[in-house]
Amino acid sequence: MAGIIPQDIIEQVRQASDIVDIINQYVRLKKRGRNFLALCPFHVEKTPSFSVSPDKQIFHCFGCGKGGNVFTFLMEHESMSFVEAVKHLAAKAGIRVPERKVDDKTKEQYERLHYAQQVALDYFKTTLYSDRYRGKILNYLHTKRNLTDESIELFQLGLAGEEWDGLLKHALKKELYPNDLVSAGLVIHSDKKDKYFDRFRQRLMIPIFSLSEKPIAFGGRALKKGEVAKYINSPETKLYSKSNVLYGLNFTKQFIRDKNEVIIVEGYFDLISLYQAGVKNVVASSGTAFTSQQARLLARFTDMAFLFFDADSAGQTAAVRSVDALYDAGIEVKVMSPPEGEDPDSVAVKHGAEKIEAIKEKALPYLEFRTRDIDMEKSGIIAREKLIKELAELAGRIGDPTRRRLFISEAAAVTQTDQSMLAELTISRQTPLTSPGDIRKPKKITDMEHDLISMILNYPEYIETVREQFHPDDFQSEDLKKIYSFILDIYKTHGAIRESVLFDYIEDRKLANQVSSLMILDLPDTNIDTQIKDHINRLLTFRRERVIDKLRAELKSAEENKDFELARELAAEIEELISKRGR
Repeated sequence: MAGIIPQDIIEQVRQASDIVDIINQYVRLKKRGRNFLALCPFHVEKTPSFSVSPDKQIFHCFGCGKGGNVFTFLMEHESMSFVEAVKHLAAKAGIRVPERKVDDKTKEQYERLHYAQQVALDYFKTTLYSDRYRGKILNYLHTKRNLTDESIELFQLGLAGEEWDGLLKHALKKELYPNDLVSAGLVIHSDKKDKYFDRFRQRLMIPIFSLSEKPIAFGGRALKKGEVAKYINSPETKLYSKSNVLYGLNFTKQFIRDKNEVIIVEGYFDLISLYQAGVKNVVASSGTAFTSQQARLLARFTDMAFLFFDADSAGQTAAVRSVDALYDAGIEVKVMSPPEGEDPDSVAVKHGAEKIEAIKEKALPYLEFRTRDIDMEKSGIIAREKLIKELAELAGRIGDPTRRRLFISEAAAVTQTDQSMLAELTISRQTPLTSPGDIRKPKKITDMEHDLISMILNYPEYIETVREQFHPDDFQSEDLKKIYSFILDIYKTHGAIRESVLFDYIEDRKLANQVSSLMILDLPDTNIDTQIKDHINRLLTFRRERVIDKLRAELKSAEENKDFELARELAAEIEELISKRGR
């Protein structure tokens, strides 16, 4: 996460920015024991559950689960990137942050790409308002799309005309080269004819912006009937990666944060119409399923998403395909269903914000939506099996143990499935090589793992002791595996663990929140050595039992296959491990 700013500068800024002083500028902190308490700035509450530790320089809310260091507080509260948060605090502390060191050639390439996108944006807007096209295109936008002049201007819509090389000729006059335009995804080079021509022709142009309001790509909507592709989009470039961008988020991010919920639509005009109708906490997926990067980006602003896709089967399928990444990013999902024959665009245009709010009020949690048309008592075995496996796979991708257990419980209820069977199926989806013995006492084991990680975070002098005994793969909890890996990586690099530094390495906000919950606890100083050794011994015992279960399964298979030599070897291994139980 750091990369772009030298580590020594980050350390200077961190040391100059006391977390209590910084957070106290946003909420009123009150001393309570070693820590400070306040009403959480991230959710509504009556009893303070937001805790700030001056010793560890971290914060954690026991209500909503958000936590981190001084940088992540600003990233969450002010919707800043890591770099923006460091620069903001550096400015307060009077620390100069050097510009990123890149070679002149690379810097010039990025500058020219940004310049090319801006030139294209200006050209498309000028073309739309030209005498040749103005009347026809504005009439289309006003009457067919029901857009106001204010919306056309706000979203900076434009037009690619009929010329094969209109943008190319214009850009050359602006001191851009053909290769600049090819790199920006605006012009195509024909090797066969060795000629350049515009990528977009006879299309309404929708610019796509970065969060910092810079144009980075375009979507082009066909105006001519019979076009094979109704929409074509810019290709991947150094400025634009489709999997990392959400259309409209630059306009709507603050509205999403303020309402702490987002409505996700598919298309550009779905978003524009909703925004024009007054529903401004919205983003568009641009017709594809959500990626993990997009979901993590959205999780910076909210943890509640409403999927609002077309009523047809394609739209509802798109809704299903978007759930995995959103759940994995810690975002709760509900599904809004427009009236039959309508889509979000038409609902916004015909009925306005009030109707959209009414549809949202009737939104179904994903599980209810997914099973609403399925009669479990009358469904065939194949249909039920397919649905159960689908839900088990989804549960397996939910990292947080509590949310995963709740999801499994709800999924078991709606599918009329035994909860333990669904839990076992979920674990097999998480780690296909595990044996049935692995889930004998999942809660007890994960609790012990949780306690052990909490201990070494609060008493890092014991990291070496734990490291000698455990590899990350020894942990049952997927989240704790990742957290333990981060701890070992930082320990290997720095030779020590500093609480607040850990968050600089964890980009996954869900994991960062879990780390803060592990660290904020004030564990008793007494008998810590005994407690850690006890947890290590109990987890080693569990690991040994897991190996025994696995070997027994292999032994049974060997006996069934009459491989008696292998069976003798496995039996000897099992006997040796069993003999160690009492040691």
